[in-house]
Amino acid sequence: RMSSTEVLTLRRELMDILNYVLSASCDVERKAECLEADKMNLLSIYRPETSVPLDKEYSFLHIVRLKGITLLILLPSFLNENEAAIALQTLGRAAIERNEDENVNKEATHLLIQLAQSRPEQINSSVLPLFLAALNEDMIAAHKVARLLNALGSISVAAQDTLVPVLRGLVSLVTAGRMASSHCLATIETIRKVLEAAMAANANSERNTELFAAIVSPLTEWIDGLASANQEVPPKLVVEVARAMVALFSKLEAAAQEQLLNPMFAKYEAELLSSKQSDDGICLVLPVFSAAVCACRPETQLPVESLDRFVSSLAVSALSSGSRIRRDVCLEIMASTLNKTKDTKQRSTLTQAVLQHTNGAGQGASVVLLYQWVARALVSCNDKSGYDCVRWLLDQIKQASPHAAIAAEGFNIILGEHDWAVTPSTHGVFKVLAKQRFYSTVVPELTTGFQSTSDDSVKSNLLVVLTNAVRHMPKSVLMNGIENVVPLLLSAIRLTSGNLKAASIRTITLVVLETPETLRDEITTSIIPLAIASTTQSNAANTVDVRQAALGALSLIPEKYPYPVVHTARRDVLRALAGARDDRKRLVRQDAVKAYNKWLNLGED
Repeated sequence: RMSSTEVLTLRRELMDILNYVLSASCDVERKAECLEADKMNLLSIYRPETSVPLDKEYSFLHIVRLKGITLLILLPSFLNENEAAIALQTLGRAAIERNEDENVNKEATHLLIQLAQSRPEQINSSVLPLFLAALNEDMIAAHKVARLLNALGSISVAAQDTLVPVLRGLVSLVTAGRMASSHCLATIETIRKVLEAAMAANANSERNTELFAAIVSPLTEWIDGLASANQEVPPKLVVEVARAMVALFSKLEAAAQEQLLNPMFAKYEAELLSSKQSDDGICLVLPVFSAAVCACRPETQLPVESLDRFVSSLAVSALSSGSRIRRDVCLEIMASTLNKTKDTKQRSTLTQAVLQHTNGAGQGASVVLLYQWVARALVSCNDKSGYDCVRWLLDQIKQASPHAAIAAEGFNIILGEHDWAVTPSTHGVFKVLAKQRFYSTVVPELTTGFQSTSDDSVKSNLLVVLTNAVRHMPKSVLMNGIENVVPLLLSAIRLTSGNLKAASIRTITLVVLETPETLRDEITTSIIPLAIASTTQSNAANTVDVRQAALGALSLIPEKYPYPVVHTARRDVLRALAGARDDRKRLVRQDAVKAYNKWLNLGED
């Protein structure tokens, strides 16, 4: 007389109890002979029923059944090889196939991760082919690709024995050429993330060399083949392969790196230093070569006859090339080489060999970029020549040269992050207090230059430099003498746009968070009006990032200042936030609601 739903609920409860029994049996390190007689019954109980709908109402029944199947696999010597394979494939299909309740997919994936730690060989033989076949389907949806790749990534890092088979399988999918470009990009990104996780968890020089031969080399050869055949090679795909190169090449020993660099230089050096002006053919994959060279250890010897002539050739190619890719790669390798040269005298010689080519080259954009990359290489290791380059760039800005805007924007190159050139992860040399020295040297010059000029374009470019400087400074450095920088940051909010404007607002927000008393006088006269103006959608300078930064500042102010200080601005703020609650972007609307509630309750305590 029980309804079908009640029967399924009771069955789930009984399965749950049975799972406790099986779990206790798994803890015994010998065969559970008492369960042998009921083996067929157990297999029948946990066999998936097609009559049970795959909707949320019955998801708990499916999850309990999957846990029971896992316990049967884990029982010592209980299932034979064929039965275990069928059980694993059941779990694999549960992780792969679409279910209205994603918790079923997540639970199946979680159980497979657990089994990978104790049954890696069976996972490789029974489950991995199912995932690869699903990824290889025609017209597969992007969300399913993402879910399957996340599952495979988690399985591969769960056990060392599953790492190489999973990565080999993903590489074979990419190099087969049947996947869509976006799916290829997602797959290579997963490969890169798995490599990074594996390198962080366990450093093994022999395994790293094996992984390079099995994973990175096939990817490089595949993308080389596409470029050589003049097929379309999306730049994002090249960058992701280069990131995978960095993840593994940077962990190799110097001797292994030198051995691998020889064929790379033979293949790419002539293309790198050629006078061709177009971005085509093998030039498209030069970033992969740059990633390998920049990822070298400082003690690794590059396969060149003379380091002086090599960096000099890089400078000449960067200044003369009409190819953006070739120019950028030359600058990256040049900067990495300068930065990793430990001997001060030799580094000075190499720097002069590079900068001598700028004397007769005019003051074009390529010259400005070269100075920026030399500054990036040398400022991080506290080399005096790096600050000479910085002053040259500041002079271009103060003199309102034709490339002053490029010089100002380029301070992001000097201080910002990069995927492989002069970074800590690629063995870049970074001296202690390097950023502190830069801040204490450059910011006073910016302040003086801003106050001494009446040219609005010069002021605007100096503010761009300041914003690029403060956005990359540690908080401990930034808060030292911040009261002298705040007026310039307020001007930057008025005169800049996009990421720079957002960075200025976030710096002001940091000051409000750390030392609110510093801004007590400006909070209602300058900061709140500027933040209100930055929340409007009608101004093109107010990107989504700017609007979110402004709302973050407005949300923090009621927490840091008492009612008597900010109550005069309350009405204007609430009016602005009411409008922001109708923003076309959901994240902005959410931030606006949070800020509105805080200002609405202002003074109630």
